Amino acid sequence: MAKGDIVRGGNNIGGSNYNSNYGSNDSNLIDKCTANYNKASYAGSEDIIAKLPFGFRDIFPTEASERTRIEEVIREEFRLWGYGEVKTPIVEYTRNISEGVGKNWENKLINFFDVDGKLVSLRADMTIPIARLTGMRIRKSQLPVRFCYFANCFRQSELQKGIKRVYNQAGLELIGSCGFMSDTEVILILINLLKKLEISDYKIGLGHIDVVEGLFSWIGLDSMEREYLKKRLILKDFVSIEEFLKTKDGKKSATFLELIKPRPGLKDTENLVSEVDDTRAQSGFSYVKKVYETLKELGFCDFIIIDFGILRDFEYYTGLLFEVYSLGVIDILGSGGRYDGLIKKFGLDTPATGFALDIDLLHKSISNCKLSTFKNERKLLVFSESENYPEVVRISENIRKEGVCVELVFSHDIGLQKFREVEDVVTDVSKVALRKNYKFAAIIKSNLKDVVFVDVVNKKIETRKLELFVKEIKEHIG
Repeated sequence: MAKGDIVRGGNNIGGSNYNSNYGSNDSNLIDKCTANYNKASYAGSEDIIAKLPFGFRDIFPTEASERTRIEEVIREEFRLWGYGEVKTPIVEYTRNISEGVGKNWENKLINFFDVDGKLVSLRADMTIPIARLTGMRIRKSQLPVRFCYFANCFRQSELQKGIKRVYNQAGLELIGSCGFMSDTEVILILINLLKKLEISDYKIGLGHIDVVEGLFSWIGLDSMEREYLKKRLILKDFVSIEEFLKTKDGKKSATFLELIKPRPGLKDTENLVSEVDDTRAQSGFSYVKKVYETLKELGFCDFIIIDFGILRDFEYYTGLLFEVYSLGVIDILGSGGRYDGLIKKFGLDTPATGFALDIDLLHKSISNCKLSTFKNERKLLVFSESENYPEVVRISENIRKEGVCVELVFSHDIGLQKFREVEDVVTDVSKVALRKNYKFAAIIKSNLKDVVFVDVVNKKIETRKLELFVKEIKEHIG
């Protein structure tokens, strides 16, 4: 947006000319801004842009309710492990975010200037805001702390169809614990979540940044070569990696290529790592082995693979890395790892680990039949033949007291006419119920004493006494 631009058809005033004079008593400036505001506010409908900016979308009630239920399952699991929810502002100083994400992210942040002239960005993830919060607000004596969050994060991207710029995330951070059991804890929580969400076709890949860096040293890569291979690993561009390594030691390159392949257990990987004469790589593998064997003892090794090809494009990771994959979903469902040096940048020198899950992809990975278990099935569409609307509202309230969602529809809403045959009314109400994704409907008769209960899916119709129907409502739609 250029300086002084007006967003027409809305009530936003843009431009640094106005911002730079924030709080000014200049009456001419105020009058000018007021005039522009009025012009923008009352602009004709021809100025409305009838679409969203690329990378954003609207979510309708059915999907929203499914996503809310997914978040409720996640939130409850977090609570059971002692994680407390935190909320941070949607914006952070760009300099703070850049400290964590690194130079490769300079074009991935959505930036703008604040009224004081400082550059700010929409948060790109939640780890950095929580690291900043911890560094500013937590004392050593309070550690360890367990935080969780549910938030939207925003990332810039090129103008391309299908690329999103908002990421709806749920995640946690375990701060102040450096042992391998803290990493094991967050992975256990992740496994529990996926199980409770009934996602059965998943795998969690375990890697370690020390193994990757140790392999780089062992092969003898310089700094530029390391950066090149890191980018290729992040992109999973194994063809380019193999081509690049042709110029290096053949045996070492072959070992490297084998180690970055995902494997279901430790045996083959351990044999390969034994060939690597590098202390850092050996140490990283030993750490992964401790985590894996603990998970195996707890009966979860079937969900785990060893994958030293994992590398994230956030520069704050310092140790264990992991990613979650699901059959039928191209992108990873979530990722996490250890970041022991990040919080120190904000004042408190303490280790940390955590993960984030993508709610969009979780929702996508759950099949439609299983998604029905996350919906509120106790829903009832109510239509009344009586025009005694206050009484109809009271009846609906009595049903709601039983924990049932009630949506009222009226004859003028669905085009019903008076004095129609019962069969016709049932047909029309059933059509509305199906369109609104309701399995059950109730037609309150004009005498306010009887009700026609309709099982829309199974096409069953039953007439009951209204008072008894309300008392037994859970039996009907439970």
